[in-house]
Amino acid sequence: MPLDDKTFIWAVKCLIGEISRDMRMVVLRLDGLSAKFRYYLDREPNDFTRERAEIIAVNFDSGLSYALDHLDIELVYSTEPLGRLDNLDVVLFRRWENDAGDTTPDE
Repeated sequence: MPLDDKTFIWAVKCLIGEISRDMRMVVLRLDGLSAKFRYYLDREPNDFTRERAEIIAVNFDSGLSYALDHLDIELVYSTEPLGRLDNLDVVLFRRWENDAGDTTPDE
């Protein structure tokens, strides 16, 4: 189900100050009263990244005008190009990467 503008903006605001260096892309699916955040990472998740992901999801849930029945958080290590990853309903954050999947600027 596509997100309405207000919900999308709220979800993006929940990212402020919580994106970690290893987060490549953050996507969201909202299906009725269930939400799923998926975080694509450039390495296996550590405790710091797990905590950031939980903070984003909990902040999102607490700011909604209705209660969610289910809130799912997935942390996925992937080296696939960002364009090949499942966007669920919407991309909330996508870092810039060069053709090699790295953040080093091309010369």
